[in-house]
Amino acid sequence: MYAITTNAGGTTGWRAIGSAEDLVAGEVIADAPPEPTLADAAVVLIADVQAWLDATASQNGYNSLASCISYKDSAIAQWAADATAAIAWRDAVWQAAFQWQQAASANPPATFPTSAEVIAQLPQPEAFGWIVHQPGATV
Repeated sequence: MYAITTNAGGTTGWRAIGSAEDLVAGEVIADAPPEPTLADAAVVLIADVQAWLDATASQNGYNSLASCISYKDSAIAQWAADATAAIAWRDAVWQAAFQWQQAASANPPATFPTSAEVIAQLPQPEAFGWIVHQPGATV
């Protein structure tokens, strides 16, 4: 048994409950969790893509992709190169991700792919000059 709620923006939330007495204001009861909507899938995909970007930057010792990008004008050549590659890659990734979302909105798939499946189709960092190295190393 599940409590279903519709959040602002049209996404749906749900939680398992023991009985109808566990419902709170605005929730309805259902026998199964709702099928995810495109909006639900987009929220998850956006978070997972950002986590992927940040995890890739962390391979070279940066706290996040934003941290890496902040080194764009660094006097340290490797850090400046990392930032330049990260900017180009980030832009290509988000452009492709939003194009995927628009295409899915126009023609919703029968089943939504996982974030990992979508990310595998997005531009990969190596194509933009991203080189994994020891933090602080020069190449």
